[in-house]
Formats: sequence, structure tokens, C-alpha cells
Amino acid sequence: MKYFRSAWLAVALSLPAFPVSAAPFYRLVGTIPLGGGVKWDYLTVDAQQHRLYVSHGTEVTVVDLRRREVIGRLAGLPGSHGIAVDPATGDIWADSAGTSRAITFSPGGFAPLAAVHVVEDADGMAYDPASKSIFVSGGDGQALTAINPATRATYADIPLGGAPEGFLADGKGALYVNIVDKNELVRIDTKQRVITARWPTPGCIKPTGLAMDDAKRLLFISCRGGSMVALNADSGAVLATIPIGQGTDAAGFDAVRHRAFSTNGDGTLTVIDDSTVPRQLGTVRTALGARTMALDPETGDVLTVTATVTGIVPSATPGGRTHYIFAPGSLKLLIYAPVP
Repeated sequence: MKYFRSAWLAVALSLPAFPVSAAPFYRLVGTIPLGGGVKWDYLTVDAQQHRLYVSHGTEVTVVDLRRREVIGRLAGLPGSHGIAVDPATGDIWADSAGTSRAITFSPGGFAPLAAVHVVEDADGMAYDPASKSIFVSGGDGQALTAINPATRATYADIPLGGAPEGFLADGKGALYVNIVDKNELVRIDTKQRVITARWPTPGCIKPTGLAMDDAKRLLFISCRGGSMVALNADSGAVLATIPIGQGTDAAGFDAVRHRAFSTNGDGTLTVIDDSTVPRQLGTVRTALGARTMALDPETGDVLTVTATVTGIVPSATPGGRTHYIFAPGSLKLLIYAPVP
């Protein structure tokens, strides 16, 4: 189906340049072609193995971050979204929204080892070191499934009362989940697998990305409506609301440089200073569609993906995501390094 006209595309791509920061905080240092499907979602870094996992289409592409090259693929994942790694074994877990399953793969040859049934519309995944569990979120299922990776058994789903987006574990027994359709954040006890808090996110339309400063117990929530809120992880109090680009789908945090990030589909990377009152440091120009991210903790590089844009479909609702039409097979990884 044709979703756009060439006149609209010409106007959209000739809009004034995005404002950028006076200082070049980050610069593009690498581009790696990934191929495959151009409908992508989460990026996950395995810091121990220096690998990046990129979910897209029906597979997950595996990139060696030190060699900066593709080294393998996890196949057979219709509706690929989330990835998590079991640190005890190195086994890789990836989910499939199309089959409501999570599949575990060998970290060596990337062969599938086993599959378990999980929540409907499987989306994000996260490993929790406190409970030694892997959690899978489901948008349509509005719940989480917890997996014991050692036994490959699942527990009863945890109902969330709304559609989950980005989530993370703090390593101390709490899991934080954005509820995108309710503009709120929930906190879950990962051992008891129950909700312990539900907080509104004022100033945030459609919370998606989530990152954390572990030392300060500060959460950074990126919102598709063009803002990021900094929120206390223990009380739920909002400390700051910061402007970001439009169409974000992910956030990140660099514990070495004390910076938070929002990757935005409008082709910008917003850089946030994690000061007493968090504030925007500036904006880096990236590429249209580059809305998801991961951070390489070894180098501080910001990793994002996009593809060649051939058309644009604007959102019909406030806070909704602008949709881009991409050239088949043009998916690529973009690596932005911090400037000393």
C-alpha cells in the first residue's frame, strides 16, 4: 500500500534543520549495515561478551562491538522485540510476538535451545539479578511473564492494568515498568512478583524509554510527547521535566559521564546532565527514525539504528509516533562516540 505522496516527502525532508548543541557532545564514528527487516525495536548490550543484539522483523542480529561487525543472527522470531542474557550461562533469550514465545539460544553458535510460552504480544525483556529471573512484557496482554532461566519454567503472569513499554530492574529487587496508555509507572517486587507502587508521570505523554542512575536512585522516562521526566525511584516524586525531541522510544544512562539520553524518531539525540536538578545539555543530530538505543558501557558510545527513509506518515494523535517508510534491506547501526 502507498502511504505517502512525493510532494509530501519533499516538503518533510526539506524542513529546517533540528537545533543542535553548541558543543559536539557526540559524533558519528561508525555505520554497520544490518540488512534484514526494517521493522525494529529493542537494542540490548551484553557487556561481558561485548555484543549488541538488535531485534528486527523475524530475527535478532548479533554485532561484535569491538570488531564492529555482524557475527550472527538469531532466526525464527516472527515479531521480534526483546532480548535478555542470562549471566550465569551466557544463554540469549529473545521473544516472538507472533507466537507468544520466548526462545533461548546458544551464546556460541546461536542455535535455538528451548522455547516457553509467554504473555500475549511479547515485547520487552529484562534480566533481574535479585530474583535471577527474566521478565517479558506484553502490550496486548497488559502483563508480565517471569521466567526462571535455570529451569526454563514460567510463573503466573503479573497483570499491569495497562500496556507496558520500557522497563528495567534496579538489581535490588524492584522492576520499574512504563504504562504507556495510562501515563504512569509501576514498581514490582521481583521476588514476590506483585505491584508495590503505581505512580503518575505528570508532564509525560506516552512514557516509553526508561533508564536509571543507580547511585542516585533516579529514573529517567522519555515520553513520546516531547519531554523526559526525572523521577525518584523510591518515592515516585518528579524532580524535573526536560524537553526532548519527538517520537522517542528509548532512553539510556552513562554512569561514567553522568548523562541521560533520549533517542528520538525526529532524528535527534537529547543529552541530559544528571545534576542536582537534571537539565538538557544539548541535542545531537542523528537520522530520521533513529528512535531506539543502547549504551556501550565500555566506551560510552550511543548505539542506535535506522534505515533509509522513503516516506513519512505523520501521527494523527497528540504524542503519537510519526511513522516512516523505509527502503527494504537498508537497516543500519549508527555508533555515536562521546567527544572528549
